[in-house]
Amino acid sequence: MSDNFTSRTTQSSAHSFAAQLARHGIPESMWPYLLHNGVGELVEKLEIIFTGFEPQRVAATMPVAGNTQVYGILHGGASAALAETLGSMAAALHGAGRANPVGVDLNITHHKAGRTGLVTGVCTPVHLGRSSTCHEIVISNEQGQRVATARITNMLLPVEN
Repeated sequence: MSDNFTSRTTQSSAHSFAAQLARHGIPESMWPYLLHNGVGELVEKLEIIFTGFEPQRVAATMPVAGNTQVYGILHGGASAALAETLGSMAAALHGAGRANPVGVDLNITHHKAGRTGLVTGVCTPVHLGRSSTCHEIVISNEQGQRVATARITNMLLPVEN
């Protein structure tokens, strides 16, 4: 895995979630917006690790192991949580400093079972507006096969001072 945007340590000692954010690959430029909850308990539980964090592309991995349903395949809810995490972080990146995202719609289509290894979600914008965003998330297995496709719409709520 390449640099997960954690090589700079200027803010690390001042942030109560510094170790967690670094472990999950969150770039330090986003740390000020994650002061109260870090990445959240679900991202920790699902072991989501961000591998790319740019306005036009946010990506992360998640292991299949530990995130399976009763038949031993990747749980659809885990895929949906990965998609929502990516879309919400992408919307937060778009609204950084002026607006906070609130998910208003998520839909996901499951194409293939995730059985082993890691799945990778790649989130790209469909619409980046002043008051809303829409992103598409493609989740693939290690062989590059599409496991699921999702779309999330976030409303951007103005930051209250």
